Amino acid sequence: MSEQTVQEAGERLIGWKRIALHLGCGERTARRWEAEEGLPVHRQTHETKSTVYAFPAELDGWVNSRSLLASQAVSETKDAIAPKPRWAWWLAGLVIVALVCVNLAGYFVLKTNREIPAEPVLTENREALDLYDRGIALWQQRGEDANRRAILLLSRAVELDEDFAEAWAALANAHGTYPTYSDETLLDSSLDNALLAADRALQLKPELVQPRTLMGEIAERRGDWPRSRQIFEEAMRAEPNNPTILIWAAGHFREAGYLEESLRLTRQTLQVEPNSPPALNELAMTTLFYLDEEEGEERLDYLWYDFGLDTPAIWFGKWFAFLWKEDFAAMREWQSSCPLGPNCAAFARAADVYAAPTDETLAAFAEEILDAYETGMPAWLAMSLIHPSNNVDAAYAIAEAESETGWILNNVIFYDPRVPDFRADPRLIDVTKRLGLFDYWTAYGPPDFCEAEPEASVCRALISGGD
Repeated sequence: MSEQTVQEAGERLIGWKRIALHLGCGERTARRWEAEEGLPVHRQTHETKSTVYAFPAELDGWVNSRSLLASQAVSETKDAIAPKPRWAWWLAGLVIVALVCVNLAGYFVLKTNREIPAEPVLTENREALDLYDRGIALWQQRGEDANRRAILLLSRAVELDEDFAEAWAALANAHGTYPTYSDETLLDSSLDNALLAADRALQLKPELVQPRTLMGEIAERRGDWPRSRQIFEEAMRAEPNNPTILIWAAGHFREAGYLEESLRLTRQTLQVEPNSPPALNELAMTTLFYLDEEEGEERLDYLWYDFGLDTPAIWFGKWFAFLWKEDFAAMREWQSSCPLGPNCAAFARAADVYAAPTDETLAAFAEEILDAYETGMPAWLAMSLIHPSNNVDAAYAIAEAESETGWILNNVIFYDPRVPDFRADPRLIDVTKRLGLFDYWTAYGPPDFCEAEPEASVCRALISGGD
């Protein structure tokens, strides 16, 4: 194809940034593909430097020649990554329960003394191996586009070789980290995908360490927090400098109420990988909600404005920073960038209510949030919006309903230091017993909030060793 024909097919993409964006990868990967794999890139030489450019049609042709089917990826990306209908995740949950019964016990024993071949053959399928290598490279670059593309490539790799354990493990990682960057993916649904991929990897190669940490999440969902902790600790002993294992372990301790240990592991993650978006996000949010509001907001501002991590979690944290400062003008301006879809209306309503609260408006707002919860608002989000009103009964209406299922997403909401009345209520004892947390605290010690709130009913029960 002549350059003139290519020019007629599409405009030039000038610069590595635009080239990488078209390919759905990072700039470093695009440069590597040019150097090592013949990515069609052109240069126009000037007196002091040269300009890099490419033509979309040539790039697409190169991608197609590598069996990456770019046009299909573009058209199917949102369908492949977007949240599935509620019934689909319900079905995935049943599958996960079945997998737990068959496999979880076997995952716990790590084979750390095994002999590892110097150059193990991961797969005999060269195309699957190529997709795997590219997927890993994209995932390590971080960011929404890179993570999305990694999922697509790794999904294709396991389609080509269903017994490619390392590709299944990498796919589990990519699904596990994607919600950090994307506002189109639900945390619980992405985690379901990650767990299914991790299970497949471990069926094929039980000695793989990193996917086993996702089995810790399964144990949490079953209310077996001690087993979950053991899984994470064994994984960290096997790979002490693996940043993914470290930050997922930090999440375990956060959810269990051991915030100091969570922060220690988060900081350890950042020592290994200083620019880890999940770890930077973890540190900023934990600091904001549980330690120092001013420092936490500064960390959020850095991530949002300087680092480019404009995710729903950071938007959520910043909204609450405005609330606690009672800066309602800034909050309403911030509302214009809300990434939470239909739930944005609840935040706008909350801003109006908390700007001029009365007993009547607060009670009416709590009822509105309870209605929204009944129709699909996530429990942690509903409780977050109710907590500033200190409406303990409304918060427990949600917490008790969720605990009946044996698992709640983001139960860290229980530990908000601004609502000690929630923890003082004796109902928390039964809620945490149903979730498995009370037995965990009995075995490993009370959660951190008991140091500041020793008179909280659940803390007194733990200290006395009874109800």
